[in-house]
Amino acid sequence: MQELEKAINYFNELIWTYPMILLLVATHLYLTFKLKFIQKYIFKAMKLSVKKDNSAGMVSNFGALAVSLAATIGTGSILGMTTAVAIGGPGAVFWMILIGIFGIATKYSECLLAVKYRVRLKETKEYVGGPMYIMKNALKMKWMGVIFAICGLLMAISGGGFLQVNAIVDVLGDAYSINGLLVGVIVSLLVAIVIIGGVKSIAAVCEWLVPIMGGLYLIAALYIFIVNIQEMPATIALIIKSAFGFKAVGGGFSGAALLTALHVGTSRSVLSTEAGMGSASVVAAAAKTKNPVRQGLVASTSVFWTFFICTLTGLVIIVAGDWQSGEKFAGDLCNSAFQTIPYVGIPLLVFSLTIFSLTTIIGWAYYGEKFIEFLGGSKIVKPFRIFWIISMLSGVFISPSLAWALVVTITAMMSIPNLIMIFMLRKRVVKETNLYLKSEIDNI
Repeated sequence: MQELEKAINYFNELIWTYPMILLLVATHLYLTFKLKFIQKYIFKAMKLSVKKDNSAGMVSNFGALAVSLAATIGTGSILGMTTAVAIGGPGAVFWMILIGIFGIATKYSECLLAVKYRVRLKETKEYVGGPMYIMKNALKMKWMGVIFAICGLLMAISGGGFLQVNAIVDVLGDAYSINGLLVGVIVSLLVAIVIIGGVKSIAAVCEWLVPIMGGLYLIAALYIFIVNIQEMPATIALIIKSAFGFKAVGGGFSGAALLTALHVGTSRSVLSTEAGMGSASVVAAAAKTKNPVRQGLVASTSVFWTFFICTLTGLVIIVAGDWQSGEKFAGDLCNSAFQTIPYVGIPLLVFSLTIFSLTTIIGWAYYGEKFIEFLGGSKIVKPFRIFWIISMLSGVFISPSLAWALVVTITAMMSIPNLIMIFMLRKRVVKETNLYLKSEIDNI
């Protein structure tokens, strides 16, 4: 297993050091420029996310957003941030946030396209969409859609399935020494109950759980932030210095340190926000919405909420100091930081991360169903659910570092065809935006 992990990490270092950074940053910046900084509408888009819309679709605007947030906030934005700091140092936080801000334009674009090119299935009457349908219907490149769907399916099984179980086992085991296999079985049963009801059931659960879990985690993180407020200026300075390769000790410059922070921050930014991965556009296609721009705006707000939580997490982890030990990783780092909250710190973290991971599993279960449905039709969705539930148990036995390495690899495999697709359809994104944006913004 160690040799496999080394090989995967070597591949990740190669692809994320230059190729993926250039592809992602170029796409984010280009779309930001062409869409005239669409990020400036983020707060109006938040208001739009809670407005009712009785147009065609399966779930409400907020329901689609809740599923998207459920799939991203959690191990991606919390444990993803801790692993970024553990591997790339404090500088990874800076690049993660900066790339996330520009990623709003990419998230907007991919979700706009998903609604524009969604289809209604004859068998189930459901509205479905996402990069695979866009590639098939807009680009007439079904082969590319098949590649994306396969990569998405691998991500659903690994990043959305066993990685989440691994995170729950890691946190509960470290805090309370609970048997991992027992945890895995309970998680599988809870998820099975929810996903049987399909997208409406998944959205209903996420609408209820996401605000609760987000609120509790933010309260705990803000407490640590306020208690350590005097140390925050030095922490922020350390993040910025580390981001540009300046060593914390001695003030020297290290190009290797800059590249490590940059490639780790970039990969975790995509994993945390899903901006550029294309996965969030799958549920955006199911939303009840008047036009593609409306849902694109709503979907883009998930990036803001995600990197807001990422920022708090990064500051909390760095202030706690254990990231420098080299002995703690993922859930262990979170535990050490939240231990500073008297009496309730660990219980709050354990509850929050458990719920975060559960909702991430639920969100990715829907994504996985849509990927397998595209590949093999509606008839294999139910067998896939059974396979999905069983496969999650593998997360009990895999090491956290190997799980994260696999997920980073698959993140690149999903992002490359998705970003190429967005670039090929960039003019249609701009055209749709010019057609509908003013009317949506004026009505808020």
